[in-house]
Amino acid sequence: MDIKEATKIFLIGIGGIGMSALARLFLAMGKQVSGSDLKHSDILENMRMLGVNVFIGHDPKNINPNYDLVVYSADITEQSEGYKELEQAQKLGLNIQSYAKVLGALMQGKYGIGVTGTNGKSTTTALLGLILDAAEFDPTVVAGTQISPANENEKFKANARLGSGKHVVVEADEYQRKMLETKPRMIVLTNIAEDHLDYYKDLEDIKNAFRDYVKSLPKDGILIFNADDHNTVDIVHHANCHKFSFGIHHYADLQAMNIKVENGKQTFDMHYDDEKIGTFELHVPAKYNVSNALGASLAAIKLGVKTEIIEKVLREFAGTWRRFETIGKLGSAAIISDYGHHPAGVLGTIEAAKEFYPGKKILIVFQPHHRNRTKRLFGEFVEALTRADDLIIPEIFEVAGREHGEDISSRDLVNELKKLGTNAEYANDLAHAEGMVRNKLKDFDVVIFMGAGDVDLLARKLVHYNTAPY
Repeated sequence: MDIKEATKIFLIGIGGIGMSALARLFLAMGKQVSGSDLKHSDILENMRMLGVNVFIGHDPKNINPNYDLVVYSADITEQSEGYKELEQAQKLGLNIQSYAKVLGALMQGKYGIGVTGTNGKSTTTALLGLILDAAEFDPTVVAGTQISPANENEKFKANARLGSGKHVVVEADEYQRKMLETKPRMIVLTNIAEDHLDYYKDLEDIKNAFRDYVKSLPKDGILIFNADDHNTVDIVHHANCHKFSFGIHHYADLQAMNIKVENGKQTFDMHYDDEKIGTFELHVPAKYNVSNALGASLAAIKLGVKTEIIEKVLREFAGTWRRFETIGKLGSAAIISDYGHHPAGVLGTIEAAKEFYPGKKILIVFQPHHRNRTKRLFGEFVEALTRADDLIIPEIFEVAGREHGEDISSRDLVNELKKLGTNAEYANDLAHAEGMVRNKLKDFDVVIFMGAGDVDLLARKLVHYNTAPY
């Protein structure tokens, strides 16, 4: 598939973070872009402002014979509303491609870099893209999050950058083995854990998918991997290419030592091939972000980027959308939005909050994402959430087209946490959760809204007094 030949493109599910990144790239290429999604969002409003013809709601009438490329997101299944648009495109005989296949097409004839893993891939992709941008590699970047406006420039906006250089950095999602559609020369593998168990059978099935991905690297390719993650270490020997490791707790080619957290920043020494190459600074919390920074830095080093450029980008990195993002204040309490929806991410965010806000009273509003994930990883979620001092848990956010009638509720999490002595309360929806937060606010210094669903809208409503429905 030659993307350059397409002139009129329709994106089914354009409100998704990855699909909106493709829209930005296509617009930068000078193409006419249209798209549809279920309901209005800030992303869709941004698309409209950029000149995209946006349809709210999925309707076969949105698809006409004039489109020479139709792209659909992985969320479009036979059970979802968007499927009828996909069927219409098929009836019309249009060129239809999945989001993952388009990412693969972007890499054709280029030096593709796939950033993958269960957690951390969005931030790592953003960081690597910013580093290569600062090094004047003029990369193309597709990220699964939006960079802070403080880090944007003329070419790199939100979640995408179109460059004329040979490097193409994409976030390669593991759901449905989508990353196998990309054929990179370099892979950055952050970690491997149980997730997406509505698709994968078990952890071994997940590891097999990543094993196939690293095996796809050519002999002269490069695998950058996390030495601290035993599941990752288990599969890297299957890669027949150059392999380099990063880590904090285990010996690695690039290692962070002497990590200190103070005054709203992290500092650490970076050792490369057993030699200290400098002391680096991050203004985003959590050791997992130090790990993300190591992965991006090691990839950049292997591509020939100078250390001083990496140091500057890490120091100036202002974070990304919904990754421990400080939105503002309500009264005297800091309001933070975080995307954590997997037990490891939830635990990491809770620990990061305690490190960055020592001695402060912290309230966590955690919205579980996907009933299947909540049920299959129930014990892990409970274990992670016991680290929080005070919790409000709204009902589970259901993922359209991916729910299969699992008998599980947020109330089950709350009941189990209470048995273990954790101060947790159930909210039957976000409106209920809002009232609970407002009643409790005077007793807390920080409120963190966590989850991959629409809990972020509540956080922003509280700060900006937005009256839009959830």
